[in-house]
Amino acid sequence: MYVCLCNPFTDKDVAKHLDQNIGKARVKDVYAACSGGENMNCGTCACTLKDIVDTHNNTITICDISDNMTKAAMTQKEPV
Repeated sequence: MYVCLCNPFTDKDVAKHLDQNIGKARVKDVYAACSGGENMNCGTCACTLKDIVDTHNNTITICDISDNMTKAAMTQKEPV
């Protein structure tokens, strides 16, 4: 699906960029990477792009919380 028509790129382009860059992302940076450095024109794509980036960032946060909980559970000693 095309995310942006002014500087054409798709959701697959966005996913590829997010998969290649570890860590949380910013909409501005993702847009720049996927549009070849062009500035946003009409902004129609902004909501869709924000939703994709938010989902990506939330997934990272959930994974981090899960990892921390697993580590904490493994370091707890059993009661005597």
